[in-house]
Amino acid sequence: MEEAEIIRHKRRFDVFKQLQNDKTLVKMYVMGRQYERLTVVTGTYFKKKTPYFLIDHPEGFTKAVANDDNCRIHFEFVGHDNLVYTFKTTGKATIGGQICIRFPEVIKRVQRRSNFRMAPPLGTKIYINIGLGRLEMNVIDISQGGALVMPVNLDLEYPNTPVFTVGSKLRNIEIFFPFKDEAVRVHVDEARVRRLGKQPATNRINFALQFTDIEKSQQKILIDLIFNHQRNTLRKRLSNE
Repeated sequence: MEEAEIIRHKRRFDVFKQLQNDKTLVKMYVMGRQYERLTVVTGTYFKKKTPYFLIDHPEGFTKAVANDDNCRIHFEFVGHDNLVYTFKTTGKATIGGQICIRFPEVIKRVQRRSNFRMAPPLGTKIYINIGLGRLEMNVIDISQGGALVMPVNLDLEYPNTPVFTVGSKLRNIEIFFPFKDEAVRVHVDEARVRRLGKQPATNRINFALQFTDIEKSQQKILIDLIFNHQRNTLRKRLSNE
């Protein structure tokens, strides 16, 4: 069972200051409108002692909340402590061309690790340039923070010989997603090997990688891909039921 810490009063402002400073990606849902986007917090604002926070204008938001200044919005993000934070609020306004949303009464910090993990499309690869050449890996599952991968071009005579050890740092990593409409590549500057394991079905070695250095623009592409693929997979599953 998940436990949640409730953040109230002045501590809420510390959370929003951190969001703004880190340019953390925040997932937002307009409840009852089937609208979901990623955005960032750009500042805070007070109007008649009522606190608001400002967000970057996400695509389609104005249309989604047209004529509804009391819309209900749910927000979720992963903090710098790698825990999930959620909050809900009601109401929005536009001031000087910026979107202002009323501060939530409370913010919940869920005592579990972030888990946006998914099984990627068949054929998703990770490529790593190492001293011996370019290493190709099949991606078993992936999240915004890392991936579980299995090398596919190891020496067949020694299929269970590790090419890395726990703690190894890997640089200049390319993730290749072979989506039907268009292949997408995401660049990760650095990753660390967190653990080694074996695939139960094949007894082949796999590696759990943690992405330790990735540009915000590349991270946003990766998160969008994960969310979109999850939605499409769920939609197909429901249509077949």
